[in-house]
Amino acid sequence: MKNFALHIPEGVKDYIGEEAALKECVQNTIKKIFRTNSYNLVETPSFEYLDVFSLGEESFQQPSLYHLVSRQGELMALRSDMTRSIARVIGSQKVNNLLPQRLCYLSNSFRYPERYQGKLHEFTQAGVELIGNKSLEADAEVIKVAIKCLREVGVSDFTVHIGSGKFLEYILADLGFKEENTTDIFKAIEAKDAVKLKSILKEAQMKPEILELLLELIQCSGKLELLRRVKAKTPSSRAKEALEKMEQLYELLEDYGVNEYVIFDFSLMSYGKYYTGMMFQVFALGVGSALVEGGRYDHLLSQFGKDLPAVGFGMHINLVMQRLLKQKVLSRRQSKRMLAVSTSVTRKVCQEVSDHLRSQDLIVENYLSDDINEALIYAKQVDIDRILHFKHGEQIDVYHLEKGTMEQTTINQL
Repeated sequence: MKNFALHIPEGVKDYIGEEAALKECVQNTIKKIFRTNSYNLVETPSFEYLDVFSLGEESFQQPSLYHLVSRQGELMALRSDMTRSIARVIGSQKVNNLLPQRLCYLSNSFRYPERYQGKLHEFTQAGVELIGNKSLEADAEVIKVAIKCLREVGVSDFTVHIGSGKFLEYILADLGFKEENTTDIFKAIEAKDAVKLKSILKEAQMKPEILELLLELIQCSGKLELLRRVKAKTPSSRAKEALEKMEQLYELLEDYGVNEYVIFDFSLMSYGKYYTGMMFQVFALGVGSALVEGGRYDHLLSQFGKDLPAVGFGMHINLVMQRLLKQKVLSRRQSKRMLAVSTSVTRKVCQEVSDHLRSQDLIVENYLSDDINEALIYAKQVDIDRILHFKHGEQIDVYHLEKGTMEQTTINQL
């Protein structure tokens, strides 16, 4: 019989030791970047009324919600998406604040995945929402902040895939496709299923050159040259305008110094109609899912009573951790630790010196015995870099375990 007291449920995870320290370091770095880019932290409840996460036609997450029923019989759900929680916060404000509003978050969300496949049901998200401005400059700023976060925490070998929520909608509409007939097309594009897409478009008697263009788009991604080639082949004037905006966005990202990470990907169909313009995903080598998902969503806030444009992203901290662990950055992210060993005579001065070192953000662990030989064995076992042995008076023996050396110093010299 399974001992439930010693196990955790499917889809959750413990973080301990160095992995927990790395997670904290990543989160603190990201929060600092948010703050220095003038984004204000928002915290929302872990559970809210079900309506927050199921309101409107973009209720794409409803099957994955963790449902609750309160003692009063009210339907609740664990937070599945911070963007909707923030939309509820904005909608509940009695007066319009000065725009734009820059908001950020770092919190846990909860979702049932469609298929488990090792995915977490509880995961940590960090993200920003820039509300009340519909310019391309706002889009570029959000993308730049996402890139800055990944670079600063140490993620390497990543690419930013940028797509357009309007391009395919316009090109299909201008070719005579009705909205209700495009669902299967979008699903085939999202799944990169060229065979199914070809079958659907042939049944619709699509022109051969348009069929060829759409099939090409779901099977490739590329730099600015791809965008310009697609624009030259596109028969829809509205679709051309959408591509011109993407080209202008690229120029902004070039000015921001982050265009080297960008590729254009017309197979991005994230959440169907959730995004109304630019959308982007960030992928890193060795991680199967997107580390970051974001884009422009100009209709969501109207469902919460405020008709405001918005753009933002959510970063999956657990996937960022997965990438960092593959890069083996764990040990260098962990701060160096020191072990303080004292006698009954030197205990007081040892504590004073240790607290002084801690005030400078150094990690000092007290050894709970005065046996230096035992302390040396312990330090090697737990990967401590240095031992401070307060022997007597002002004298301190400093053991450098990596070098295998020992030097004598005094409290003043230290």
